[in-house]
Amino acid sequence: MSRNLQRTRPATKRTGVALLTTTLAVLVFGPMIGLAIDVGILYLLKARLSQAADAACLAGARSLSRAANIADQRAMAIAVTEKFFDVNFPGGYFGTRNMQRTPTVDETNARLRIVSLTAQVQAPLYFLRLLNHEWADLRVTAEARRRDVNVMMVIDRSGSLETAGACPAVRTAANSFVDKFANGRDRLGLVSFNGASMLDYAPTLNFKDAPALSTKIAAIRCGGWTGMNQALWLGYQQLVNLDERGALNVILLFTDGRPTALTANFPIRTVSDQRYGDGVNLPPNYPSTSTLYNMARSNCASTAAKRGFIAVGNFNARGTTEGLRRHDLYVTTEATIADNAGCAFRTNANSVRRDISYIPATDAYGNSTINQLYKTTERFPAGHPYVGQIRPDSPLALRNAAYNATDNAASRIRADRNLDVTIYVIGLGGTGGTETPDAVLMQRIANTGTQILDPDRPKGLYIYAPTQTQLTDAFLRVASEMLRLAL
Repeated sequence: MSRNLQRTRPATKRTGVALLTTTLAVLVFGPMIGLAIDVGILYLLKARLSQAADAACLAGARSLSRAANIADQRAMAIAVTEKFFDVNFPGGYFGTRNMQRTPTVDETNARLRIVSLTAQVQAPLYFLRLLNHEWADLRVTAEARRRDVNVMMVIDRSGSLETAGACPAVRTAANSFVDKFANGRDRLGLVSFNGASMLDYAPTLNFKDAPALSTKIAAIRCGGWTGMNQALWLGYQQLVNLDERGALNVILLFTDGRPTALTANFPIRTVSDQRYGDGVNLPPNYPSTSTLYNMARSNCASTAAKRGFIAVGNFNARGTTEGLRRHDLYVTTEATIADNAGCAFRTNANSVRRDISYIPATDAYGNSTINQLYKTTERFPAGHPYVGQIRPDSPLALRNAAYNATDNAASRIRADRNLDVTIYVIGLGGTGGTETPDAVLMQRIANTGTQILDPDRPKGLYIYAPTQTQLTDAFLRVASEMLRLAL
């Protein structure tokens, strides 16, 4: 028993060792824990300060599309930047003091605007006050860049819109789109089309000043066919003429239907051959046993190729392609071309097949009408004087040629690596029965959805508005997407 008592240490000695160990731990680890807490608080405050600065710059850059002139837009951007920062990091936040924020708008690059913000604040320290350090200075910088935008609106004004009473909705939606862009910074222009296409408004910086783009949009009246190939190419050429590679270059195509017209340099028929006759009612697949008629050469006084557009007539009848009409002038009923002396189509548009030898392999702008990977066109058979050429007396052949030219125009536009043009498409339903926009073609034009044809080229967006009431929302969604890309 005595041996056990000798081996037992006194309780007072054990208590003394624990107290010494605890004291040493507090002296060594206490400042480290305090430092970690203060550093953690500073880290969170700086992260919040940086987030507030980033959000403020983005909001300021987006606001550059507001106000009527450059000075007001700059003032607006600065005011919005300050407001967003103050909301996200209010004065006195988490005990901070001496807040300073300095927003600026850099206008040195003609096609790039930079909204930047420098913010600094003093953050409180807690444990480090024991070492006579009460405040820490935090400072962050942030910036957001907004490219100016060049937008060519390519707007359908065909007859189906007039029949459905949709023209007013198109005008309203188009003007709501225009309002989202910055006068004096962005350039907007307008091409409208039916069978023919016209440049209604060249891309202009001050598009909200007289004469304003909105007045041209308000003047749109609908009637006629749908010639997309020329309209797309005319819009693209306006961007080429600007040649502003630092900007976001965009085409916005709106339509309610499918291509029904083709602009090309049509060769005149100089030999007799066989053509389908008028009024031969057939289903759309046009069986090869359809009745053919012998026809003499064209009576056109001039055999020079004639530029204009021809259009799809009755899909259920051979020989009902229509034209030739002016490609550069639209009225409710499109005007016949001037060079028509002696031509059969001069007095009867449905007789254009009597004058045109064939639909050429390219449209007037070099876009292919023959694309076996997309739409197959009907050709003249072996033994025919124009063997292998596209028939001008078949509405389906003309429709497919117009599809191909439109599709190829979009592909060639995307291939321009200098401008990097992005194409957006809006389709409207409910105006033409079964002739609603072809979703496959629309996606091919925009390079989007299941029809991304060029993965390394700009991808746009196709939005389908089933009814007129949804049209303005579709235009505004495209505007938002464009401005998002501009940032």
